[in-house]
Amino acid sequence: MPLEKELDIQEKFSTRMGRLSIFMISHLGHLMAKMANRELIKAGFSLQIEQFPVLFIIYFSGDDLLSQQEIANMLQKDKSGIQRSIRTLERNGYLRIISDSIDRRKNLIQLTPAGKLAVDKAIATAEQIDKQVTSQLTADELTAFLSTMRKISTVLNK
Repeated sequence: MPLEKELDIQEKFSTRMGRLSIFMISHLGHLMAKMANRELIKAGFSLQIEQFPVLFIIYFSGDDLLSQQEIANMLQKDKSGIQRSIRTLERNGYLRIISDSIDRRKNLIQLTPAGKLAVDKAIATAEQIDKQVTSQLTADELTAFLSTMRKISTVLNK
């Protein structure tokens, strides 16, 4: 396809879709995740930002070990998808799977020291990216943006 035609399609797409909040929020999330993944690779981690919700839930549970089902429920994801993520994270040394001593059918998940380090680095990376992005906004713009995002989140969680 000629470059001129491709640019024309991209322009039409951007113009039409750029007016839709659902598209802009999704696009913004994609761009931020892409930036976070680049930063994590630079820091030497073999993780993608998409894997972090599982690590964050376990990290913030403290000493309480969670089952795969509990993690899936908290993230509102299907158990099989969470199992795949957990297996990958275990294989890469970030998690440990422990059989529940009471119910052998249940697996409990624990962060390894490498997992804790990865979460700490992910939080620092997220804070760095957040600062980089929000520094381009005035205090009023940032307040309005965060308020709007919370409001949209509340509407979508109903």
